[in-house]
Amino acid sequence: MKRVLFTVLGLSALIPSIAFADETGGITETPIWPTMWEVIPMVITLVILLALMGKFVWPVVLKVLDERAEKIEGSLKKAEEVKLEAEDILTESQTKLTEARKESASIIEAGKVAGETAREDVIKKAEAEASDVIARGYASVEAEKKAAFNEVKEDSAKLAIVIAEKILKQKITPEVDAAMIDAAIADMGGFND
Repeated sequence: MKRVLFTVLGLSALIPSIAFADETGGITETPIWPTMWEVIPMVITLVILLALMGKFVWPVVLKVLDERAEKIEGSLKKAEEVKLEAEDILTESQTKLTEARKESASIIEAGKVAGETAREDVIKKAEAEASDVIARGYASVEAEKKAAFNEVKEDSAKLAIVIAEKILKQKITPEVDAAMIDAAIADMGGFND
């Protein structure tokens, strides 16, 4: 590096003298080009400036560039981690969604089964109640039939007594009347039972 720097410095010191040489081999002064004595301090100043920049500025620039590169690499790594985490979350949420759909389908199916079971239970209960109502209706009709039959028997017995009274033309006492009614009912009850 030092060799390249001294080579460039030496060449730059010779170039102005070649540029200002005239045909006779001497250096002429022109108002556009600086003189040799003006170029030498400029070159020395430039070399000093480059050396100072190389010593103080260039390391800072390299450090900033390295920090920036590290920051970019860190951001890329973090972005990759976030991407992987997002993919994991997406996979997990899709799995949970699938499970939730399966669970909702099983709940709906269980509800259908429970509804069907409840419907069958209601139908069985209604049929049982209807059978009970029908049985009670038959029992009630049978009881009414017996009550009506007993009433007809009593009325028939009374009518028979009245007819017999008229036939016999005699008045029967209430005790005899009751005994005759009971006997007539007993005779009629034997026919229908």
